[in-house]
Amino acid sequence: MAKDEFLASSKYYFSLTGLEDLVVKKVSGIGSTLQTAGDMKSYGVSKSGKSVIQATVTGATNSKITVEFVCTVGDDRLIKWYSDSHSEPFAGGGTKTKGERKTGTITLYNQGGEAAATWEMTGVMPASYKSVKLEAGAEGLATETIEFVYQSLHRKT
Repeated sequence: MAKDEFLASSKYYFSLTGLEDLVVKKVSGIGSTLQTAGDMKSYGVSKSGKSVIQATVTGATNSKITVEFVCTVGDDRLIKWYSDSHSEPFAGGGTKTKGERKTGTITLYNQGGEAAATWEMTGVMPASYKSVKLEAGAEGLATETIEFVYQSLHRKT
């Protein structure tokens, strides 16, 4: 890897535990936000009337990550995982996955094809599923888009 090499956003892969061989078209929405208190205005005064301001982390939120996968013949694992992860809309009850979540990894590759930056998401679960618009005469590949929620996001390398 070249020193100070810039990484291209087109050399990447997204994988999930047990689903490491899917064809990925696009990944978006990666993000985490720390909520703070005491950072916008004075929350009190100290001796001599000095204003007290201190940013304190009070929580964290993760954005949903959206991944667009290219459909392949006979591979229904994504819709099956999505369906198995949610209760029946009208009947309710438990899920077939019993709340099991996966671990996701986003890897950026350098110009030499080596993994150069890696993010790991834990507690990944599908939140929404959408298929491509089907239209006669349309050009392009059929895709499945899944929006995922996750518990934590950490940059590993």
